[in-house]
Amino acid sequence: MVATVVEHRIGDVRWTVVRGPREAAFRELGAYAADDIRTVLDGLPSWPVSARARRSPVLFRAIESASQVEHPDAYAELTALAAGAGVPFDDLLLANLRGDLGTGDGTGCTDLAWVGSPSLLGHNEDGSPVFDGIGRLLTLLIDGEPGVCVWWYPGFVPANTFTLTTHGLVWGIDSVDVVASSPCAGRHFLARSAQRAVTVAEAVSLLRSHASAGGFAYTMGQVGSAGVTVVEKAGHETAVTTVDSGFSWHTNHFRQLPPDLDAAAEESLDRAEVCAHLAPVAPDAKWLADTLTNDVHRDASGGDPLLTLSTLVTDLADGTVTLIPRGGAPLRGRVADLAAGNVSAVG
Repeated sequence: MVATVVEHRIGDVRWTVVRGPREAAFRELGAYAADDIRTVLDGLPSWPVSARARRSPVLFRAIESASQVEHPDAYAELTALAAGAGVPFDDLLLANLRGDLGTGDGTGCTDLAWVGSPSLLGHNEDGSPVFDGIGRLLTLLIDGEPGVCVWWYPGFVPANTFTLTTHGLVWGIDSVDVVASSPCAGRHFLARSAQRAVTVAEAVSLLRSHASAGGFAYTMGQVGSAGVTVVEKAGHETAVTTVDSGFSWHTNHFRQLPPDLDAAAEESLDRAEVCAHLAPVAPDAKWLADTLTNDVHRDASGGDPLLTLSTLVTDLADGTVTLIPRGGAPLRGRVADLAAGNVSAVG
């Protein structure tokens, strides 16, 4: 069956829209982005994760097996992506399991939320400098599934950054380094499965019922609903916090799960200190965007290995989205249009 990959440029933002049956769509995406995928594999420091996989082959294969069994669709997507790009599947799998094996190159991202009038959700996407210039918006229109828009790292399961869906779901993800990995499914695979949920409650239920080898913290909202839900996930442990009013923030360490589960980096603690001292009073989207692009913005300097690649702010009342790419002009649209690939409605 036919699948299509079309890339657009809206201002300073690359936006790739993929349509068709799952495996054909991801094979075409892999072929289209093959050069960028190879750049990622060449640019990521791979020896730590490869060494960890060699030292713990039983754990590595247990995580792979659980990912394939519990999240077969996401596993098939990564398999097809590797085939389309002409790269070894294990290379992409190792890249996607870096955080699950405890060998990432630093933890990234900050999420800020305000529940009030309006209710807002903001996310800084922090990643390795290798992704600067090749990261982009990716909309997936897989047959029979809700449309999904993410910030995509070529070669990765499209689920580890921020998510917008045609059901109006919006969330950002913060990476959390766990002390001991669990022989469970990879966290990217679990996050990809959650994108098919219709409501926040359904997504939370899926996260509760499935284990995750590594750690993620989700800050979730839904267009038309004022509340925000924060989910921390590691192994079989899940902590869920509902924010009914006021300000919420999250960086790269657990705030609700037991502190012995993760290893908090000083850089994350520093951003947490900044967030803890913010005192917004009825903020708007501009305040949230300014805070994310100034107070907790990262530039891979002073020993910090990561930089902020993009910033996303969503007004949950009407679904208005502001996306600010690194060094570029803001793009504005709506959750529904970004998730459905309606290019003409975004600018």
